Amino acid sequence: MNINPKIQRQLKIQNIFFYLLLIVVVVLIAQLSLKTNVRSDWTVNNRHSLSETSITFLKQLDQQVTIQAFISPSDEYRPTLEALLTRYQRHSKNLNVVYINPDFSPDRVRDLNIQQQGEMVVTLGEQQQHVYDLSEQSLTNALITISRQQEQWLIFIEGHGERSPLNQANFNLSTWGEQLKQKGFKLQGLNLVEHSQIPSNAAAVIIASPERDWLEGEINIIKRYIEDGGNLLWLVEPNDTEYLASLAEYLNIEFISGTLIDPNAQMLGITDPQFVLITNYANHPIGKATSSVTLFPQAVAIEHDTENPYWRSLPLLTTQDNVWSEMSPIDDNPDQEIIFDLGNDTAGPLNVGLLLTRLPDENMAKDAEQRIAVIGDGDFLSNTYIGNAANLELGIALMNWLAADDSLINIPVKTTPDNQLELTRTQSIIIGLGFLIVIPMLLLGIGLWLWWYRRKQ
Repeated sequence: MNINPKIQRQLKIQNIFFYLLLIVVVVLIAQLSLKTNVRSDWTVNNRHSLSETSITFLKQLDQQVTIQAFISPSDEYRPTLEALLTRYQRHSKNLNVVYINPDFSPDRVRDLNIQQQGEMVVTLGEQQQHVYDLSEQSLTNALITISRQQEQWLIFIEGHGERSPLNQANFNLSTWGEQLKQKGFKLQGLNLVEHSQIPSNAAAVIIASPERDWLEGEINIIKRYIEDGGNLLWLVEPNDTEYLASLAEYLNIEFISGTLIDPNAQMLGITDPQFVLITNYANHPIGKATSSVTLFPQAVAIEHDTENPYWRSLPLLTTQDNVWSEMSPIDDNPDQEIIFDLGNDTAGPLNVGLLLTRLPDENMAKDAEQRIAVIGDGDFLSNTYIGNAANLELGIALMNWLAADDSLINIPVKTTPDNQLELTRTQSIIIGLGFLIVIPMLLLGIGLWLWWYRRKQ
């Protein structure tokens, strides 16, 4: 091809336009990459993304919240913490994140009582919450807690030997109480003989396993509280059902006589069959918030009149089919043989937890849905047993539901189910032989073929 000067000029002009267009395209792509953030989370449970509950809350957040993260730049958890907080900032402009090196800020560490690396302090006005673990559930709970417009008071009834959240004895509920305080709840004990009226700002009343009879006037106070639309958590023991029999009758509740016996407890190495394992939860926010098995020592089964026109009932905790309610006395003898008596005992499955709800009417002082939870055991929240399995999760979810903090219940705990590769024996043998024999032989064969082919040339 004969290239004359005219064609050369045209080619040069084309080249200039090409490079100019290339520069423009590169600049546009760079601008697009800065202004556009496209992410894709392919993990099994989207553990690198926030749940819909957290995202919805962050979009509704209309006040400036400060998160102080106390962590050293060289700490191994610094990237994890930054990734978590970045996910939150992506959905809200009202989060002000400040990273503080505790080694260079001893006064602030002392003033805020910082206990560990990675601890976060979430602040909104005068409200403040500490977050100790790097999880979405804890951080979102803290954000929602400080955003509450009113205080949530939990009233614990006293005077009849009830379990107390203010006492650290094994029988009592101080561990649960401390967790409730961290969620923003305020706790108050109340003796109905000394105070004949329940405070109007009570989010819920807790009756925790009374050991003595109630006066009729005290029961009437609770009934009036329920009539006005108050929320209630009632923890019952197998031998204490008669102390509030009139309250049970008022709620159309019946406690099945006897103590529940669960032969499935042996799967967890528990020799006492009076420990009931619950794995079957209702399709309810409380059940969804409880991630694993819960453990109930010495529980009683509950039934409710489903034909009651005022209350809607939902069995929350249901035992396995082979559980039964034992009528015979059970002593502390480990050799005692406990077997099901068809003519005397009550066969499972049985209900250990019951939820009652009622829509507001003109007679109620409150205009929100009324909620009552009755649990056939109080030991599961005691200091002795609350650390077992998911007992604490269930206890927190119960109170969030009773206090109508449904948004706190639905925040899932992100786990990592896909972080291990499980292979069968056959698959392991195939992979082992492949790496040890097949691949080396294949490489050797390719090498020999190349040697033969080049020699032939």
